[in-house]
Amino acid sequence: MKPSPIQLLQLTFKRVHVEIDPEHAPAEPPNPMTTVFVFDGVSITTEIGLAELDMAHERGPMYLVSLQLLIDNQPLASEPDRKFSPYRIDIEAAAIILLPKGAENLGSPHDLVSVNGAALLWSAIREQLLTLTSRMPAGPVMLPTVHFHDLKQSTLDPLENPAPQTEAQAKKSARAKATGKKVAPH
Repeated sequence: MKPSPIQLLQLTFKRVHVEIDPEHAPAEPPNPMTTVFVFDGVSITTEIGLAELDMAHERGPMYLVSLQLLIDNQPLASEPDRKFSPYRIDIEAAAIILLPKGAENLGSPHDLVSVNGAALLWSAIREQLLTLTSRMPAGPVMLPTVHFHDLKQSTLDPLENPAPQTEAQAKKSARAKATGKKVAPH
């Protein structure tokens, strides 16, 4: 186990609004021991914010990352097969993130903070939502597991632009290409 390239200093919820949607709630209460609603096919809107707080802090630059999640269950003509949530949800959370000195060597500070910070906030929102809805009439709901790699500004993809190889790695890759085998990334 190693420390993350970012450190969460504070996480707060700015808004937590979860209400049953009578139009899309199940007719019978689900058994919470066997049923957890998943959001496959549900339209989830997110808005992510990133602001610099203290770029000269002695431990490293500090940022404010925010994430708003909205599920309003509004029907869209362009999505006739859309699935709906039993709840209307509007949650916003914010976090103060520290990028420890030296972490910028691992990648773009913006990318490290935005991608990892949004993931931290999503996880906190997911847990808060599961906790709240476990006591609500339509039963518990679990947000999907997601990633935020689309927030990256840098275009260096290790699969498209691999790191320079040592001579031994280059020979191993050449042998693998000749035999049709796949070589694990280095």
